[in-house]
Amino acid sequence: MPDYSEFPTTPTAWQEAAWRDVAPLPMEAPPPRPQRRGIDLTAFVAGLVFVVVAITAMVGAVLPFDLVADGGLLWLLLIGGGVALLVTEVRRVRRGRS
Repeated sequence: MPDYSEFPTTPTAWQEAAWRDVAPLPMEAPPPRPQRRGIDLTAFVAGLVFVVVAITAMVGAVLPFDLVADGGLLWLLLIGGGVALLVTEVRRVRRGRS
């Protein structure tokens, strides 16, 4: 008689009926997806200003503002950016404590 043990056997009717009664094991819920961080508005605005100033300088455009003379606009941007960074950090610290 040939040996057919390497072939899987077909389940019988009573085995199929028994498997219908078996409840699947509860699986662990997948971990929650990490929340996406919001955009850092200060860095975004600073980046946009830098790109605009760089493109303006590369094109060689002459800006007709008196504010640009003697670095006035640069000082204004630096001070405004610094204040914005300080305010952002203070808000983060307060949000973390509450």
